[in-house]
Amino acid sequence: MARNERLSGYAGSAGVSKVQKLSDISLEELPRFSTGFKEFDRVLGGGVVPGSAILIGGNPGAGKSTLLLQTLCKLAEQMKTLYVTGEESLQQVAMRGAPSRPADR
Repeated sequence: MARNERLSGYAGSAGVSKVQKLSDISLEELPRFSTGFKEFDRVLGGGVVPGSAILIGGNPGAGKSTLLLQTLCKLAEQMKTLYVTGEESLQQVAMRGAPSRPADR
């Protein structure tokens, strides 16, 4: 498989990269998806950039999983979504998601 084929869905595959001065880089707005939460969108610079990865950190019990599951439920109203966890049991995810009423599709 050619390198271009492997990266065809990756947000960084917009063409061949070359060295550029920061002053030469276009600062036009990137398209973004709203999370459905005004403050979270603000912190993300206006929403989620397609193809981006966002790292959420915090102490245990701070609400990271709840925030992300609620965000996923809002995004699921606009597009296909998938929640992946390596720490929580299925029961924990179901209990955390129950108030948000996630849609199984």
